[in-house]
Amino acid sequence: MDDDLQTLLNYAYFFLKFRPRTKKEVRAYLLKKIKKRHWSTDDVEKAIKQLEEQNLINDKEFVKWFVEQRIRGKPKGKFVLKAELLRFGIPKELIDGYLEEHPLEEEDLAFQALKPKWYRFKNLPSKVRFEKSAAFLSRRGFPFDIIRKTIEKME
Repeated sequence: MDDDLQTLLNYAYFFLKFRPRTKKEVRAYLLKKIKKRHWSTDDVEKAIKQLEEQNLINDKEFVKWFVEQRIRGKPKGKFVLKAELLRFGIPKELIDGYLEEHPLEEEDLAFQALKPKWYRFKNLPSKVRFEKSAAFLSRRGFPFDIIRKTIEKME
């Protein structure tokens, strides 16, 4: 293995140390690194291929990790999750496949998301409370029927 490839792999190992990454993220990171050193883009592809073989880059595992993180941290609806994953460079088919195999309990997630905010809204007039709660949940990517059910449950 030549030194350029090993150096790129070392950069990638460092980048992957903090959290799982998608193939797109690693490629962008390595391409940024080679601009300064004028290495070939072939080496970047070789490095990515090697990282995939070592299972350090796995977009399918990334989707699983990302969705679990979102459910635990800031619950979001399927729509926003899909958009975030697409921004990470995950193929649409992979996202759809994962969400079909592991359907989200969007009603529970919406309830979890709204619960900490509810104390701010509960003293407002009913109409304003509904509007603020609905706006918050729709920003989090929940469909309107689930938003309505969640607010009714909170009331």
